[in-house]
Amino acid sequence: MKKIKFKNEFWCIVTARKNSKSIKRKNIVKIRGKELIKFSFNELSKVKKIVKKIVISTDDPIIKKIAKKYKFEIFERKKKLSGDLVNSVDVVTDVLKESLDIYRYLPKFFFLIQPTSIFLKSEHIVNLTNKLQTGKFKSAQTIIKVPHQFHAYNQRYLKHQKTGFIFERKRMKMHNKQTKPTFYAYGNLIASKTDQFIKDQNFFLKPSFGLPIKNIFGFDVDNKFDLKIVQQLLKKEISIYEKN
Repeated sequence: MKKIKFKNEFWCIVTARKNSKSIKRKNIVKIRGKELIKFSFNELSKVKKIVKKIVISTDDPIIKKIAKKYKFEIFERKKKLSGDLVNSVDVVTDVLKESLDIYRYLPKFFFLIQPTSIFLKSEHIVNLTNKLQTGKFKSAQTIIKVPHQFHAYNQRYLKHQKTGFIFERKRMKMHNKQTKPTFYAYGNLIASKTDQFIKDQNFFLKPSFGLPIKNIFGFDVDNKFDLKIVQQLLKKEISIYEKN
């Protein structure tokens, strides 16, 4: 990229391609009569006062139509960036390049938003924004506790039909959940310092602020089973604020 002017702004970049291997047209599948992507769009519409631009990168005409109703910026996702093996770094880099050509500047920070994060909360965006404004961090992310059964010390290998603990010595010392250290996984929301992202091609820049959230808020609809879980949660009107 050429010499770039950065403004003290926050943008949200939503990567929402048309095709999906696991669920056909996943981002617009109907859940309780509403397209999946609208759940995250509704939360994004609540942060327009602190987020200068909300950019949707998509090759889907239906998503474009929905985004237009929310008055979001729409960027055409190139065909070469719409395949199953394309990573988010390449998509966001392309969005930033195109944005620079159009606006002649880039934001100091941006959020990567996944449209399948159905329980995304606007207050988490506000919280991460405030932390990044302190200047102490180059990225900020939500994190969720790893359940005991998926804890690293419980993980096993499989080689030639033989299995065993990967971290056997550590597990022998800490075999129950009371003695194991708390581990966290990605909570599906990350904000990065733009200039450093361009240089490193990495969202998770150090130092990174971690905001622990309830596990339900980090839920990502990736396959048909996930979709069934979400449908049941919403159907039974289970409060997602009370679920871990």
